[in-house]
Amino acid sequence: MLRILKNSLKISKYATGCVPQVIRFASNGSSDLVLVKEQNGVREITLNHPKTLNSLSLDMMCALQDALLKDKDNLDLRCVVLTAQGKIWSAGHNLKELHNDPKIQACVFQKLTDVINDLQRLPVPVLGKVNGYAAAAGCQLVVSCDMVVCTKNSKFSTPGAGVGVFCSTPGVAVARIMSRPKSAYMLMTGLPVTGEEAYISGMVTTAVAPEELDKEIEEITNAIKAKSRAVISLGKEFYYKQLAMSQAEAFSAAQEKMCENFQLGDTKEGIASFFEKRPPNWKHQ
Repeated sequence: MLRILKNSLKISKYATGCVPQVIRFASNGSSDLVLVKEQNGVREITLNHPKTLNSLSLDMMCALQDALLKDKDNLDLRCVVLTAQGKIWSAGHNLKELHNDPKIQACVFQKLTDVINDLQRLPVPVLGKVNGYAAAAGCQLVVSCDMVVCTKNSKFSTPGAGVGVFCSTPGVAVARIMSRPKSAYMLMTGLPVTGEEAYISGMVTTAVAPEELDKEIEEITNAIKAKSRAVISLGKEFYYKQLAMSQAEAFSAAQEKMCENFQLGDTKEGIASFFEKRPPNWKHQ
């Protein structure tokens, strides 16, 4: 969706700080498509190809998937933050890669579905961090995170119909978290919504001033790290399962999950610490 963003939309200027690099992931010989910094239990994954507006090429998505899944069962990993370099968080799929090849098209769309499924199956929460523009499949990816924190002047759009490609796959993501009239507006007009509008319509968790973005992310990740990883993992897995159930099925399954939760060692420790009026000593089991 690069041409749409460049030619059809007026893009504001956003400042994004340079993310220190600790680990590099690349695919098929491409270098530094994704940067990873991991510190104090938080893995920050940065889309790092501003030249293509962080387009979700197969190489980019493979590198992202590798970064998401690496050591996912390590108990030291408590949270993942997904962000991007440059003014454009991601412009979506690369139209040059998709043009005139049905096999590549199917592969590209399946790969993003796989990435999003992996993201939501991770045993730790994933936060989308946006200070810029997320469009089409880029919008699909970020709003599929467990939580999204953006700046008030960030923008989100699904503009594919402007070049004859309706954003059907991004539509699956936005239609499940926004009202029907608002998601239809985005999909059928291609017009963007600001971070503040995205917050009001339920697309993002919160929208803050640019200078408050890092502080808000830190507050959320600290709150997550204060909990038992085992409890959060159990809860996150069931959270996504119950979304596909009827209310009656969900309550029935949730009762069983609550009983399972009470058998965890960390649950017993958490309750003991409550009665003993002391901080819990989590074993993450």
